[in-house]
Amino acid sequence: MEICLSELITRATQCLVELGLSAGTIRDYQCSAFRPLERRLKDQENINPEILLAQEEFFLGQYQDGKISRHTFNWRIRGIRVLTEVCETGTFTWKVFSKKEAVPLSEMFETALCGFISKQNCGQRQKNCRQSICRRFLRSLEDSGVTSFGDIRPNHVRSFIVKISETRAKSMDDVVYALRGFFRHLCENGLYHDTFWMLLAAPRCRDHHVRACLSSDEISLLLGSIGRGTADGKRDFAAMSLAAVSGLRAGDIASLQLDDIDWKKHEIRLVQGKTSEPLTIPTPKAVLNAIANYILNGRPETASRNVFVRHCAPYSGYHDGVSVACIFRKYQKKVGLSHAVGDGKTLHGMRRGVGTRMAAEGVPVDMVAQVLGHKGTKATKQYISTDMQNLCRCTLGLGSLGGGI
Repeated sequence: MEICLSELITRATQCLVELGLSAGTIRDYQCSAFRPLERRLKDQENINPEILLAQEEFFLGQYQDGKISRHTFNWRIRGIRVLTEVCETGTFTWKVFSKKEAVPLSEMFETALCGFISKQNCGQRQKNCRQSICRRFLRSLEDSGVTSFGDIRPNHVRSFIVKISETRAKSMDDVVYALRGFFRHLCENGLYHDTFWMLLAAPRCRDHHVRACLSSDEISLLLGSIGRGTADGKRDFAAMSLAAVSGLRAGDIASLQLDDIDWKKHEIRLVQGKTSEPLTIPTPKAVLNAIANYILNGRPETASRNVFVRHCAPYSGYHDGVSVACIFRKYQKKVGLSHAVGDGKTLHGMRRGVGTRMAAEGVPVDMVAQVLGHKGTKATKQYISTDMQNLCRCTLGLGSLGGGI
């Protein structure tokens, strides 16, 4: 079956609406899943399932070359699969929430598991998580020939943890916590008497990634490439300048309102989209002048209260931060600033650059957290880890090693 792509997207969107997805999720599908395919297939008058599925290889190549992230790749594939199913059947069936049959257990194991879950003082989601982990553990015991709790040995627990880590690499804390609680429950009820499981309470070293950021030179190069003689240039320069000095997220820049700016006090006050927490940011006069220049001399007449708006009718505000990120990528490409996944050369890398420079200048961590809108300092510490100049001061000399080093 062949069909016009725009008509197919309209049908697919209607299917998603009928499934009860929120307006925000529908918008995510349109922006992250469908529009990239529209740009990719703009020269195709009519498409069919074969043409759609062939795009998976293209996006896989982009992901393998580091041009798009895993998250972006997943959205592209999701869009292809939805459109393919609608093209083939005329409808789309939501499969994510299909019920899975519980792994069957012996009566003794099932009774112990139910008793453990009934005593969990947590939300239903956490209960389901712990129940799933413990059920899989008990099933692994049965597969190994263990039929009673007294036969459980350390190697059974070790083997299960190794096996489950293949599918839950990023949530091993949940696995360890669930197993520890389950063994404690068994001991408290006289069902188990060994104590090796207490080793699960030992603290483990967590993985922390050093996140890269845009350097000051790269930011200056990017801002210097923006021509300010046009309305688009005035808008882009104001938005990128604000990002460079404030560290605001792309979504907060997109949703910034005219009333959020206090021109007299040189401040911006807003409610963060990610955390729903209020944030006040002192803003340099030069940046406010750039914003004022755009509002007075570049911003089209519109009923929208957004500071930054589209420059094509009906001149509405941006839906989300994707449009602001697109502005960044336009000038990134213009100056030839290459980008690979994880190298920090993104709009969010500009935000990390703000935090890194503040840390390098000796600003206390808690103050950096306040400026960036973090609830605590845990998320802020990644910005300190990229301050290589000051980290070099922490290195130790090699003289004590001897051997003429």
